[in-house]
Amino acid sequence: MAGPERIEWRRSFPSRSLGTLTWYVLSAVLLVIFVRALFGDEPGTLDAGGHNPLADLPMWTAGLAAAGAVPIALSVVRRPRVGANHFALTVRPSWVRTLVLPWSRVGEVTAVEVGGEPFLAIRLDEGLDRTGSDPGWLDRTVLREMSKLSERSVRRVSLAVRLRDFNGSPEGQLAALAAFAPDQVLIANNLGKR
Repeated sequence: MAGPERIEWRRSFPSRSLGTLTWYVLSAVLLVIFVRALFGDEPGTLDAGGHNPLADLPMWTAGLAAAGAVPIALSVVRRPRVGANHFALTVRPSWVRTLVLPWSRVGEVTAVEVGGEPFLAIRLDEGLDRTGSDPGWLDRTVLREMSKLSERSVRRVSLAVRLRDFNGSPEGQLAALAAFAPDQVLIANNLGKR
């Protein structure tokens, strides 16, 4: 989506998130079936008259499996997002929340390739301007995955987004951001560079 006042990158089909959800559901169903097969015939009370906790195990396993599916299902519905206007860069790296990063806090926006996968790496400047959102632990999920691939390339990075979650070429995406970014923000394409 583009316009004179703001842009937003078009998101690709959520194939990675749907694949993760499919594997989780299959694994959870197999686990629930296995636990039900092992403990489904347990009596509700023990011979001594007390409550048998093993009888509740199939119910608790199904409940935990359903609760574990919630964040994975949310990642299918709440897709990553990158947008910009003349005031701020708007980023949602994962399903958790959308961050508003004023351009006065953004020092660098770079497309990099780490472990064969392209990422958008965002470096925030430390300064007096504390407006906008501060990335938290959950917001840095993609950055932590990126650091597992290469510790060296994430030293000064504050936030990361997977580029494969969006349609279009990185050159066009970065050019769209550069149209809204002030001159002091470095926007670079380091894909394919070693």
